[in-house]
Amino acid sequence: AGDREYKSRGATNEVVKVVEGMKRRRLGGSDIVVSELGLGTQRWVSADFNAPSEEDCFAFMDAAILKGGVNLIDTAEQVRARPMSCRLLF
Repeated sequence: AGDREYKSRGATNEVVKVVEGMKRRRLGGSDIVVSELGLGTQRWVSADFNAPSEEDCFAFMDAAILKGGVNLIDTAEQVRARPMSCRLLF
């Protein structure tokens, strides 16, 4: 299985289709197609004083997915506080 060649399914970031007015783009050269915008969920139903209620969260999902064409939902719990250092190699 490790000797299979990778075959691109199309151009990276290619607009494949439009759903409910939302462009869907190819992720890399894969078969995965995602909406240009995603729905972030980090603070949903948390202990934060300003977190949305469960009812609000379902309303957000209905608006984004059913009415807005979003199919990318970011469920990460936390965003890195400090940027990662990187080094350019030439």
